[in-house]
Amino acid sequence: MHVLGRWQSMSAGGLTPITPLRGTCRASSVPQIAAAVFSIALALINSSLSWSEEPGAAPAPRGSATHGKAPVETITIEAKRKRKEAERGVSRFIFAVPIHYLDDSLSRWNSPICPLVAGLPREQGEFVLARLSQIVIAAKASLAGEHCKPNFYALVTREPDKLLKKWYARDRDMFIARNGLGYVKRFINNTRPVRVWYNTEFASPEKRDLSPDTAAGALIGTGLGMALQDDNIPTNIIGSATRLSPSAVLSLSSVIVVVDAGRVKGLSFGQVADYVGMIGLAEINLDADVGSMPTILRLFRNTPDPPQGLSDWDQAFLSSLYSTNQASAAQEATMMRIMLSTLAPPEK
Repeated sequence: MHVLGRWQSMSAGGLTPITPLRGTCRASSVPQIAAAVFSIALALINSSLSWSEEPGAAPAPRGSATHGKAPVETITIEAKRKRKEAERGVSRFIFAVPIHYLDDSLSRWNSPICPLVAGLPREQGEFVLARLSQIVIAAKASLAGEHCKPNFYALVTREPDKLLKKWYARDRDMFIARNGLGYVKRFINNTRPVRVWYNTEFASPEKRDLSPDTAAGALIGTGLGMALQDDNIPTNIIGSATRLSPSAVLSLSSVIVVVDAGRVKGLSFGQVADYVGMIGLAEINLDADVGSMPTILRLFRNTPDPPQGLSDWDQAFLSSLYSTNQASAAQEATMMRIMLSTLAPPEK
């Protein structure tokens, strides 16, 4: 297993960076926080955890032996019924799981992902990092390599509130709060076993830089021009927006996932790593009603059969998210079609 990215473990001198095993690439720029944040984390992150060192293996599906052949009509009707059930399930999944912003695209990474795992002993840290790398590659997202600047933080600590309060006081720019400080406070004071903060920005579908200055200059002397300058709102002055294709798409610039080590006892590293990977690659509604949907998002729900890892549905969702055109008004419909073709291919 080749591991890309990096992780940090505890040592007498604090959180010591471990050299990545291979790869050379650059990720999107991140404020200079590594030394400051993880010096704060020194007194907060406890690496003596009681998880198992390997993920629990998901039980293999049991087949059913059938003696004799069923009538052709029965097989056809059953296939059609299962196809309809899959269509309804996929539709509910796409509607409930990702966060929707009116007419904007669904968020995803459009820059190389550079994961950083901190707060675990070496062996466990390498395992989690390798698993996150596998999830990124399987989704066909872009994975950064050696010497990249972290933008996907997976932090394990027994005192998440204290860590986040000190981090926020030290570097508020890491928590983009365009929706108000109330969102930041709710994140810091959240009581979830695993909490996540998404920093998103608008990006050009043509991968060109967005500039607020040019648009503001064109509207100089007007109220809108002043608002663009004051709020530093990114504007695409090149793209041609239509009702079917917006001029900007939502792009994840950094993600912070904080795991409360005291509240994940009894779970394997594989289960937690898969959960972190799922919520780190897409902007997920953690309050979504997933019911009995086969998804890792049920991990911290009150259920007698907690998922053992990413399900086929989770993997199909991530793959569809990263293979569709974000600038298309039919993004979600296309994702549903891709998921269905994977989960319930039509009978030939």
